[in-house]
Amino acid sequence: MKNPNDISNELMLKFLSDTATAEEREAMEAWMADSEENAKYIEQLKSLWANAESFSLLDSIDLDQNWQGVQSKVNQQKAGNSKIFWRIAAAVVFIVSASFLAKSLLYSPPEQLSITAQEQSDFTLPDGSVVTLKKGATLKYPEEFEDERRVTFEGEAFFDVVSNPQKPFIINADDTETMVLGTSFNLKTATSHTSFELVLVEGKVSFSTPNEKVVLTPGQRVALGPNGLLEKTENTNRNFQAWQTGTLVFENAKMSDVFQDIGNAYNVRFEMENAAFASCTLTARYDQEDLDSILNTLEILFNTSFNKQQETILVSGGSCN
Repeated sequence: MKNPNDISNELMLKFLSDTATAEEREAMEAWMADSEENAKYIEQLKSLWANAESFSLLDSIDLDQNWQGVQSKVNQQKAGNSKIFWRIAAAVVFIVSASFLAKSLLYSPPEQLSITAQEQSDFTLPDGSVVTLKKGATLKYPEEFEDERRVTFEGEAFFDVVSNPQKPFIINADDTETMVLGTSFNLKTATSHTSFELVLVEGKVSFSTPNEKVVLTPGQRVALGPNGLLEKTENTNRNFQAWQTGTLVFENAKMSDVFQDIGNAYNVRFEMENAAFASCTLTARYDQEDLDSILNTLEILFNTSFNKQQETILVSGGSCN
């Protein structure tokens, strides 16, 4: 059942006594629709209300001392039976309050857990969804999912989400929210040298910022443009998942794009000293090869050299011939 603060005793009492306005009834019905437990709880109270005259509890309630103001909060419609009506109201409010208080005292929200991948790894969430985390990615999630499946994410990962239409899967990343029912997609948050990007593989995704919202279908990508606006396009980069699959494929690809894809796959950043070399093209395929092997091949093909400086690699020389 939802938190007691989500619904007032007065509103619940009006609903039970058929004195609620149309707007109040709509709010109460929405609360009941949030979960089967909410609806079941109200049905139990309806039964209590219908049979309240037989409860000995009614005779023990001092309305003047304990329930001042109850009558002023609800429009009395049964004037001829006002005394028993307010005793019933008092009894129900008393039971509701006591029940909610007990649930509040006993309830403890699920513990929030956090994992940061020290290397590429698969991780299974409480609902069975599998997340392949790229090295350095961080995922925060509850020990158990309750009314919703919500996680917080930073880095890059491939999500394979278990379908559950009653509980959408929600990812908070940067200032964005990704909502899915059951699907798979690659998500990359922004860094100092890469932009935020989501590429949808299967299913359907609703992606939103505080100002915009777009819906993606398979094969589409969304990114944050330099102006902060969403840019939805068809995905043309076949290497977006290379960090996970270990396969890089280039067909007449410009070296500027080649180094961007290699950099993303191996968590490095390239800086090219020769601007003209950026326009040279490469056709090649690399399967499960380590970074040094790829760079050695490029040195031979383009007469270039690489100088590693921590996570940055300087590219010197380079010729298209």
